[in-house]
Amino acid sequence: MIPLPPPAEPATTLVAALRSRRSRYSYGPLSRQDLGTLLGLAVGVQRHVPPHVLGMNPTAGGLPSLAVHVVVDGEVFEYLREPHALCRTGTADLAGVFAQDGFAERARAAVVLTGRMGPGLAKYGPRHYRTVHLDAGVAVQNLYLVATAVGLRCCAVAGFADDAVKALVRGGEEDVPLALFVVGGTPRPVPAPEK
Repeated sequence: MIPLPPPAEPATTLVAALRSRRSRYSYGPLSRQDLGTLLGLAVGVQRHVPPHVLGMNPTAGGLPSLAVHVVVDGEVFEYLREPHALCRTGTADLAGVFAQDGFAERARAAVVLTGRMGPGLAKYGPRHYRTVHLDAGVAVQNLYLVATAVGLRCCAVAGFADDAVKALVRGGEEDVPLALFVVGGTPRPVPAPEK
């Protein structure tokens, strides 16, 4: 298990983050602090209401309907919001995951959201196929706003091969790939060649 640093408080206001939020397609290095802030503020723990642990991203019925995975430098991790840490689950190459190969080539990190269908189906029946997509949408918007507030570059991606994503995160039969979120720092400018 790899503990993540506690989330840093962004200096940017919500209104400023909403106004400047954009999908961006080039990425620089991503620090552990930035990753900890992104995950902690977007999909981490907000509060405890025994017996529930409620996240920064609300879910239908407060159920643990989403699994959050992170791919960094060819390693795959599951994000554990308690204790705010990464648990290594394997290695992977992002080639063949994205419908557009450019994402795999440029990505510094990818957050992978999968739906855990069991708890929601037990409570809501087939309606959970709708609620789990709403849950993922809330998480993606949180990821966008936090990434923007801390100066990261990001893009949500819906074009991916479901089977490749399931293999990447070692998902079970009830796990449904929902969204990928590519993220990184601001790329450093390439110096002009000397004359």
